[in-house]
Amino acid sequence: MQHDPLFDSTENQALLVVCARKTIRNAAIGGIIWGIINLLVGAAAVQANLLNVGLIALACLMLGAGILALAKPSLHALLSEAVVSVLLLCWNIGITVLNARAGVGNLPVHGLIWPLVAAVIFFREYVKLGHLKDAISAMNHQTVKEATALCKQLFKSKLKESSDIAEASSRRCRVRLMSDAAFCVQRNLARAFYMDRAHFQTCIPDLNQKKLRLVVRHPLGKLTYAFDKKNSEKIKSWLSSPAAQAS
Repeated sequence: MQHDPLFDSTENQALLVVCARKTIRNAAIGGIIWGIINLLVGAAAVQANLLNVGLIALACLMLGAGILALAKPSLHALLSEAVVSVLLLCWNIGITVLNARAGVGNLPVHGLIWPLVAAVIFFREYVKLGHLKDAISAMNHQTVKEATALCKQLFKSKLKESSDIAEASSRRCRVRLMSDAAFCVQRNLARAFYMDRAHFQTCIPDLNQKKLRLVVRHPLGKLTYAFDKKNSEKIKSWLSSPAAQAS
């Protein structure tokens, strides 16, 4: 989707890589679980038909792809999970056809639906992160490590003791209000970005509202965060401060 050019900055590129790696790791966990499920199903099915040893082999491939993506998150690892998920779907379709021809009976509907859902999810994430392929591979590991630490530190801070931190009503996003910019992080490192005052203000549709709403055209999808009255006052005070006016 079209995004704001500010996300092309070095800081935001590093944060995008952090978010992408987190997304890939989440997909890796899903892949491992999916592999285990298919391994158990295959182990039970192979007793009825040795042909199902193929399902066990594909389940092991999914487990391997998931473990690799978890240990070394990359788009190649995510693509491997997507490809194996398609192979699992094809396997289930093939078994369904063979059973239908043999008159053995139909495979339960979920035997086709879940593999299809898994394939769609993995490929959707791969396509969504595709434009970050070069950034993920080229980004210095130390830079990614430092950016990750900054994101985690924001959620470790005690909100009541931090006048420079605003939290969304859903509690899934925090914003550190710095002297000339805002640092926004979504819980679990799903999203994170750095934005100067001017850009931050333009992302608020109506500053006159008692409860503000922040709408951001993020490269990984549109983001909308709502703030309660107390946190909205923090943001308004920050935007109207002398430093903000001077910038």
